Amino acid sequence: MFHWLNVSMTRKISGLSFVLLSFLFVVIVYSAYQSQRIYTEMHEVAEIDVPLSEVISDMEMLQLKQHLLMESIRQQGDAFFTDASLRANSIKGFDEFSAQLATQLDKATEILRTGLGFGSVRIQLIDHQTLMQQINLLHQHRMNFDRLADTFLAQEKQAFANVWAELEQQDEALDTQADELLKKIDQLTMNVSATVENQERHFVTMNVILGLSAFAIGTYLTLYIIISFRKRIWSLRGQIDSLHRSIDVEHDNSLIRYKGLDEFDELETDLKALVRQFSAEMNNRDEVETQLLELATRDKLTGAFNRHKWDEQVKTELALANRGHHFSLILLDVDHFKKINDTQGHDVGDNVLRLLVNTLRKRLRETDILCRVGGEEFAILLKDTHLAEAAMLAEQLRHSVETLKIADIPHFTISLGVTDYQDTDDQARVIKRADILLYEAKGAGRNRVMAG
Repeated sequence: MFHWLNVSMTRKISGLSFVLLSFLFVVIVYSAYQSQRIYTEMHEVAEIDVPLSEVISDMEMLQLKQHLLMESIRQQGDAFFTDASLRANSIKGFDEFSAQLATQLDKATEILRTGLGFGSVRIQLIDHQTLMQQINLLHQHRMNFDRLADTFLAQEKQAFANVWAELEQQDEALDTQADELLKKIDQLTMNVSATVENQERHFVTMNVILGLSAFAIGTYLTLYIIISFRKRIWSLRGQIDSLHRSIDVEHDNSLIRYKGLDEFDELETDLKALVRQFSAEMNNRDEVETQLLELATRDKLTGAFNRHKWDEQVKTELALANRGHHFSLILLDVDHFKKINDTQGHDVGDNVLRLLVNTLRKRLRETDILCRVGGEEFAILLKDTHLAEAAMLAEQLRHSVETLKIADIPHFTISLGVTDYQDTDDQARVIKRADILLYEAKGAGRNRVMAG
């Protein structure tokens, strides 16, 4: 207890909040669980017990009709054996009773089998299984009655007394079995309803208890925050003042205190001022990082991207190409560049490279990547471009360089190797293919394009 009183306000609030949220979570989970459980039980009542009651009610009506038929045969006496039409009606009555009773029993069996097979029955499971056995037993009584009825109808008047007594006895057994089945279904339905009612009552009680507990914890947490806040707010503002002064070292260290509507308003104003100072510092840092990134990926002499950027972009395009995109590469270098350096000096050679980059950029799209990958060797990555389009662009670039006429810059030409992505390519293979085509262009006399 004393340890709890000495911990920080954040830990106290966090602990109480966790307990509160845990209670709320338990309330939500318990409510969802109980609601689903009650829904399942009501579904069981609606889909199994109620339909069974309806089936048994239909069976009672069938039994009443059967009693009337039996009584009609008893009243007919000798006429039953002498009048063919009466006998035919009785036979039809017995057949209809047997067929309709079998239908109702099959329906009840199917209801129970479906419920037990798919797990719909959750309440009084053993009673439902016993009920299934009771229905099967009633089925046996029905078939016995059918057999006796067929025997009775096939007999002549002399055997009437013996067979008729046995038939009446079987009819009474059938009635008794149907009555027992109905009582069991009624009792089962009442038990299920009572169980559902108990579940609902328990659900409401537990929700009230959990809700009151959560309310008590929430009230205590709110009061604790209000009481503790005033003790800590000035400490926070003092720390913010110190940060202001440590960041804004170029200005007067005196800080104008803002008087707001309440402590939160004042703290918010101080924090906004502090955030503005931090934002200014971060913007300066972002500018420096941008400049460093530019230096890391740009060739200092020509302004084109460097070899590191080239490798990075090729890997990216290969990954996209594996998902359906396409790209082409152009490798090029300046013909006889060493001769320019040797005869006119490296300054002139540097100017040639700068002029080459500026000329190439005028013909390239913003999405195309131009990189310096060697001394006088350059590479161009053409996104979403096929070989024919890349070869046409390469020829335009070659022609643009060939027709340059700039004072103080010697005439020069370039050779280019052009290829595009193939399904089996990796980084080394596609670059090697472009490099071979470049050397073929140089071997064929320079100042030309080789594509493949």
